[in-house]
Formats: sequence, C-alpha cells, structure tokens
Amino acid sequence: MPDVHPRPGPVRAAHPVRRQARGGTTAEAYRLGQRIGDEGLAATVLRIGAIGDWAFCLEEWGWLGSTTALLTRLSQGTETLSLQQDARGQQRFQFWRDGHLKERFRPGMVGTRPEPPHPWWDAVELRRSEAAEEFPGWDPVLRAVSEHTGATLSNETVNSPLLTVLLQEDIQGYGPPQPEPVRSLGYGLRLTQTDPPPAT
Repeated sequence: MPDVHPRPGPVRAAHPVRRQARGGTTAEAYRLGQRIGDEGLAATVLRIGAIGDWAFCLEEWGWLGSTTALLTRLSQGTETLSLQQDARGQQRFQFWRDGHLKERFRPGMVGTRPEPPHPWWDAVELRRSEAAEEFPGWDPVLRAVSEHTGATLSNETVNSPLLTVLLQEDIQGYGPPQPEPVRSLGYGLRLTQTDPPPAT
C-alpha cells in the first residue's frame, strides 16, 4: 500500500524535481522503482493526482512520505493524512494539521492508541467493527478518510495514468533539519521516525 497524502488547496512542489515528470501508470512506476534497485539510486517514485479540492501522492518506492520533516511541511496551513504499509505488512496512519502531529497509530492495535482525544482512532475503530472480515486491511481507514474529505481514492484512480516522477531523496528542502541517524536496536525497532532504511 503506498503512502497517501490528501491535501486541500493547490499542489505546490516541496522539493525541486530532479527528473522530468510525466504521466505514468502503475506499471511504469514499477519500472522506475526497479531502476532504484538496479542502479542503487537514493530516490523515490511519486505518483501525484487530485480529487476535488484534495491532492494526493502515492509513494510506491521509497519512505519519505512518512517522515516527520516532510509531513511537517506538507501540513502547514492545512491537513495531511499519511497511510503507510511497510514491507512486513505493518500499517500506520498519521494525521497532521498546521505542522503538528495530531494522531498516529496502527489500525486495530490497541497499544498504539493515542492519548485522548483521538477522533481518528475512534472513526477507524468504528468502521473496523462494522467490517465483515476479521482483518479488513486498509478499508476502514480509507472509509474514514473518504468521509472526512469527501474524496474517494478508488482503484480506478490509482491505476490510471498519473503525473509520475523519479525524485532523488535529498532530504534538504523537505522541512526542518534532520536529526543524526539513530541505529536500530533490533528487528522492527527504530528509535526515530526519520531513521533512513537499514543498509543492506
């Protein structure tokens, strides 16, 4: 599941684009992503679109969309919602407003429930309780986001040609200066949200 960042108002670039952007399908985005691995690029693949007054970005290769620096900048004067699923299938939802994190949790995991008030946790859990499946995936979160924004990100939209770019991951320009990277203490444990992915 790619990161999704609905955002009201006009779309403004948060970083100079280092590659030419063009319309691209999911297959083309996948080919660009393969280049990242094959050529060892420090880069991410972004696909960008709009639904009504909300802009969205799907990051199918990369991790910048979940960093504090980028979400701080994207949410200035507006709201930003981030949905992330990592390679292990663990899901995380974040809600930011005016440069500040308001809620962050893993859907269905009570141990990650934010301190009250937590309207997004409540909204997602309500829709999880209404789901027929024991493990409904992203559906409860997407339903809550759709009801909040009035914008539905459908499979048809995701799979249609969207503005696509291979962007170098120069973190400068995404927000406040980054802290020094903190090493992982073990599998699945990261001390800061902005740690780069572990070296392979």
